[in-house]
Amino acid sequence: MKSYGQFCSIARALDLVGERWTLLVIRELLCGTVRFNDLRRGVPRISRTMLAARLRALCDAGLVTRARGEGPSYSLTEAGRELAGTIRELGTWGQRWLPRDLPPSELDSDALLWDIRRRVRRELLPEVPIVMRIELADERPRGGDRFLLLRRDEVSLCAHNPGFPEELHVRAPVQILTAWLARGHLAVARALRRNDDRRPPRVGARVPDLVRALPVRRGRPCLAAWLVRISYSGAPAPRPRVRS
Repeated sequence: MKSYGQFCSIARALDLVGERWTLLVIRELLCGTVRFNDLRRGVPRISRTMLAARLRALCDAGLVTRARGEGPSYSLTEAGRELAGTIRELGTWGQRWLPRDLPPSELDSDALLWDIRRRVRRELLPEVPIVMRIELADERPRGGDRFLLLRRDEVSLCAHNPGFPEELHVRAPVQILTAWLARGHLAVARALRRNDDRRPPRVGARVPDLVRALPVRRGRPCLAAWLVRISYSGAPAPRPRVRS
């Protein structure tokens, strides 16, 4: 590991956490991920070898502990958890000052869908399993459909419908879904106007209840407005008041 060779505490901290991928691995651990393969799903472009090296370095530095059980799991120490404020402020700065139009090289559907999956509020889900289909309109030739299996004791991201009713159906290009859901700078009305595929998705009768369990942005269900605006039970829903 290269060092800045300075006594400054900022430089010394960067010697440890400034290597490529390190802060993203810590971000995933802060989000509650504990398994190696799940860490890779949260940072899908990191190689297994690099992830193992970063985890080993963090363990050696006392920021992460590794526990053995049915399989190894990782968790942050007190020193690692104290980086939460730093990562939060770094993300806030990025949201405020970095360009909002993302180039194709920064659009990662796997990371986006994994983020949606882990932010579902399980306590609001029904006990009976249902499926949410997410159709990535610009990835259809490569099999752009993904499925979230939703029930109170499980939320799983699947490549195929595991055999339960599809109560929710979202259709959007990756860029719009990322700008709206993950980055939070695209309002619902603008997202609808920018979506080239305006066919209404099929949604089931329990949509108003289910959307409350979906990820929340700025204190509000960020998928609810779009889904409820389009339809449920086969009938048009009231249009929510949204700002462009």
